[in-house]
Amino acid sequence: MTDVADGIRRLGWVFLVILGLQGARFLIRAAAWMRCMEGANRLTLGQVFQAMIAGDALGHLTPLSLLVSEPAKAMFLRHREPIRRTLPALAVENLFYALSAALMIAGGMVALFLILRTPDRLWLAATALFLTLVAIIAVAHWIIWRQTRVISSILAWLGRFGVAIDSLARAAERMRTLEDHVYMLYPRSWPRLFSLAALESAFHVFAILEIAVALSFITDRPITILDVFVFESTNRFIQVVFKFIPMRIGVDEAGTGMFADLLAFGTTTGVTLAIVRKARMLVWMAIGIAFLVRRGLSVEEVVSATTPSVKVALVVMARSPAGDRPPKTRLAAVIPTDADRRRLYAAFLGDTIQACRRVCGAMLRVACTPNERTDGFAHLGLADDELIPQRGIDLGARERSVFANLFASGVSSVIIIGSDLPTLPIRHITEAVAKLNPNTIVLGPSEDGGYYLMGLTSAGSGSRVPDVFNSIRWSTPSALEDTVEAARREGLKVALAPKWYDVDDEGGLMRLRADLKSREHVARAPATAKVIAEIFGMNRV
Repeated sequence: MTDVADGIRRLGWVFLVILGLQGARFLIRAAAWMRCMEGANRLTLGQVFQAMIAGDALGHLTPLSLLVSEPAKAMFLRHREPIRRTLPALAVENLFYALSAALMIAGGMVALFLILRTPDRLWLAATALFLTLVAIIAVAHWIIWRQTRVISSILAWLGRFGVAIDSLARAAERMRTLEDHVYMLYPRSWPRLFSLAALESAFHVFAILEIAVALSFITDRPITILDVFVFESTNRFIQVVFKFIPMRIGVDEAGTGMFADLLAFGTTTGVTLAIVRKARMLVWMAIGIAFLVRRGLSVEEVVSATTPSVKVALVVMARSPAGDRPPKTRLAAVIPTDADRRRLYAAFLGDTIQACRRVCGAMLRVACTPNERTDGFAHLGLADDELIPQRGIDLGARERSVFANLFASGVSSVIIIGSDLPTLPIRHITEAVAKLNPNTIVLGPSEDGGYYLMGLTSAGSGSRVPDVFNSIRWSTPSALEDTVEAARREGLKVALAPKWYDVDDEGGLMRLRADLKSREHVARAPATAKVIAEIFGMNRV
């Protein structure tokens, strides 16, 4: 213990440098998290930095680790952005971090064998392990890039054997939603992909630099980059395997001491290094707890957030692009051919569906008229249970039937949305979800006087759907006004989502083409941008 204390004393003021390097690592991962956010947001790097520290502190304190730390980070920012936006983005960032950490661990094993000059067989085994991990990482990225629903498909397949059918169906639904969110937020442009990879790499570089600084002061033995790399990969391995142990008490010291002895640094040097890193962790934990206290975030709130539940159904009211009647007839003057209008409507529908899939905690349904062909939906990747029928002689009756049927099935809140909103910001949907309650109707005003979104919450089992669908002047500039008046007659409060526009006439199409000159709008509506470019020519989009 005297040697350990002496090593710590030799560190002295350099401990502040180590604290700063750890803070830089938090800042890097905060920046990576922000890079995974969809579109514009109201967050600053400083706010996300505080959330990273606060969540990390909770993760170290409890055996639940990631099950608490990651929801805590999202909840810390809930006053600025809804958890439905921040948590899926954090899941994507964690995926990139996990893949980079796997490479770090595998590379450390190869470096260890290089230092120890192991026999050829062990060297070949280490190289094979490293290449295997690289292959696994490549396959994982390929699966995400192709948007293949692996886990939810496996769960659905298991449900066919008749064991725990209901539980597996619910699990498959939740996993399908999570997979969709991750796939939609995964960076699909090479600049974003490389910047995110660079940030995760920088995180590990700063970790290596931290160990190099500490070792240079607590030991007189010459150090090499391979030595430092092995120490950091060892630390990463310990963190991954023993993350469930609060603060990894005793584990860091024993593991780092063993590897230090293996590298001829001596057990004392390893234990000293582990204690220095543990002291650094305690300082940042104290800062994180202070942030949690100031935010007023309790552990109970975070734990409750880890229980997944689907309470909201997002329903896209649609018709089949391959139906008997060509869609978008009001666009015939500018898009004269039926085939082009069908392709454009299919693109509208696809982009609208993908926007709804990105809303965390909600399940997707597409309501189509039962007398139309359903093969027009096949290319959209919809599961069998995601397609539901519309019933009724007019729009009001069809909307009422959607609410009634989903409420009867146990869904507590339902939002219906139009199918011709390809560039609709996801934030408009999440704001509508946040306004839902049993005494309120949520409406998204469209710029033509109607509404593009309606949300209702059931007051309880067997409750009726409020009568907000009669005496409405449909397809006129008075549709929203009439619906608001009907809601007030029913005793409902009216909450409005941000205004947006439908693309159902030449004016809407002109605005859409103007919007698609922006990269942000193209990112929201890639399928629509592609079809518009094909119809009008790239230089005219």
